[in-house]
Amino acid sequence: MLSSGTFMAYLVLALLIDARALPRSDLLRRPAWAYAVSLFALTLLFAVWFAPSGRPAFAAISALITLAIVVHISNLKYRDVLEPVNFMDFTLTPQIWRHPRLYRAEFLRHWVFWVGVLLLLGVIALWFAWIEISVLRHPDRWTPLIAMSLATAIMVYLVFAGPLPETIVSAIHARLMPPDPARDVSVLGFAGATLAGVIAWRRHAEVSRSWPVMPPANEQPSPLVIVVQAESFVDLARIGLRDVSLPGLAEARAKSALHGPLTVPVQGAWTLRCEYSFLTGLPLQVFGMDALHPYWRLRHPPRTIAHHLRDHGFRTAFVHPFDIAFFNRETAMPKLGFQRLIGEEAFADTAREGYYVPDLAVADRVLELVASEHAPLFCMAATMENHNPWGRGRIAGIDDPVDQYVYHLRNTDRMIARLIAGIEAQPRPAVFAFYGDHVPTLHELAEPFPDTRTDYVVMGWRDGTWLPGGKTGDLSLGQLAGTILDVLQQVRAGTVERQPAGA
Repeated sequence: MLSSGTFMAYLVLALLIDARALPRSDLLRRPAWAYAVSLFALTLLFAVWFAPSGRPAFAAISALITLAIVVHISNLKYRDVLEPVNFMDFTLTPQIWRHPRLYRAEFLRHWVFWVGVLLLLGVIALWFAWIEISVLRHPDRWTPLIAMSLATAIMVYLVFAGPLPETIVSAIHARLMPPDPARDVSVLGFAGATLAGVIAWRRHAEVSRSWPVMPPANEQPSPLVIVVQAESFVDLARIGLRDVSLPGLAEARAKSALHGPLTVPVQGAWTLRCEYSFLTGLPLQVFGMDALHPYWRLRHPPRTIAHHLRDHGFRTAFVHPFDIAFFNRETAMPKLGFQRLIGEEAFADTAREGYYVPDLAVADRVLELVASEHAPLFCMAATMENHNPWGRGRIAGIDDPVDQYVYHLRNTDRMIARLIAGIEAQPRPAVFAFYGDHVPTLHELAEPFPDTRTDYVVMGWRDGTWLPGGKTGDLSLGQLAGTILDVLQQVRAGTVERQPAGA
């Protein structure tokens, strides 16, 4: 039935392909447990192709092609964001189809791609008919084939959903902590890291921080907390890449209680990890394997700043001018304490800036929400305007990717100024916080980025004055929510010295 030579040749070639995954691992120096995990993963890949086809040569070639394609995609991702494909990336397949531009996968909608798919199906049909006859044509071989197919199904089930010995799960989980896909690929190879990640993900970290005691928000006028997470925002002048003037950011810093560089957990992608670290007030790695895609499962959601403010009388709203189901936000955000979600449909009549809703429109929508909501309000907005890809065709008259990025960066800066002006027109006490989610994936600007920190500002407003300070301090993203609550406490207590709105 199955030629042992074919299978052994497959394993050798698969290991060689697997070793090409970035960051590269020394195939000959992997630990024994890494070989065991990798060989099991590669065997399972072969079995998945062999079980339905009954053709060993076809299964071997198909498995090798599958592995080569995924390793190539992983290497492209690693060169972009210094993180290889990990097991959670496969959960993004539906949104890659819905939003191919975000993943540079526009080819999925091109007719040439589908012609290629039809040709491939034709080649497979010819292979089945003329090159390799299925072992199912030999009745005496049905029993072992059925047994192998059943074993494959059982193993797939056990890996992804069924019971596994706790000793195996614990051992693999311990070796993969803290979560670091680049480290895992360098030790295990791509196939081994993927399988190990699936197994380690079974261990769920239930972590939550305590939030400071605060009185109910029943004073008048009612307080505001506005937080903006700005897509790919960073002060290029601070890190010495471009002398780009950002007057809105300069104004915010001058009027801030605290500002400075912000250490964020990602580079160039995975915005939701930043959202999660900010909302939970914790470093991302404490959530174990869930840190790779925090919104995929939230069986026991941690208490967030949104929960905390909601429980003290604040209405909570999340604004994101894009597909609100993207990254499973539609399900996750209510679990994380938000009572109202405002997505792309609220901007249906808004002209796009480049590919996405402009940041100034987000500022206007936030200020409209402030005007219409008289109760205490916590509003978090995650912008979209400066999301990749940058390149020809994005902005009329601007073809250079760096110039496009700077164009959108200045629009984000105008958003900051507009929100400051809107808050200054309010009689309500307010905290305004702003931060960049990550540096951009823009090799034309820098490769690698010399400083992967972004920038943050926290401001406090009451009775026509700004909370004094203007202090500079480095923060990590998990510390920012606590800092906002500290400033809110000072604003609500009225501990604001004179700093005029026009200062």
